[in-house]
Amino acid sequence: MSPGKRKKKIACKKCGTEINPTETPPSKTWQLVSPMPDKEGRVTLTIMGSFRCPDCNASVRAALKKIKGDEMGSGTSKKELLIQAVKLIEKPTSIDEIEIQGISSKAVGKAIETLILQKSLNGEVKEGKFYPE
Repeated sequence: MSPGKRKKKIACKKCGTEINPTETPPSKTWQLVSPMPDKEGRVTLTIMGSFRCPDCNASVRAALKKIKGDEMGSGTSKKELLIQAVKLIEKPTSIDEIEIQGISSKAVGKAIETLILQKSLNGEVKEGKFYPE
């Protein structure tokens, strides 16, 4: 987060109480990785947090921070890694068998379909399998 920005307060959807994430630590945090990179090939990592409302004890989820870029690894974008891996496939292959570090098989399937529509990959997806051309 840049120095000029302040974290926004999180409102409880049940009772409307505002929770300040700088004063109240989240009870749980996790990371979400975007399945597709942006136009520059950067992958977005979103850090999520779960809070308890002090008034009604409801669980409140919110995005705490978003990080763009290749800060997570090798210098090659996930899009490039996916394209390289899929171009090596010569026969019909189950999407579950295509493994890219840091990307779930569900996200790989969606990414392959999107890359085919964008004409970045040649092939098609049918019944959970990728058929290269």
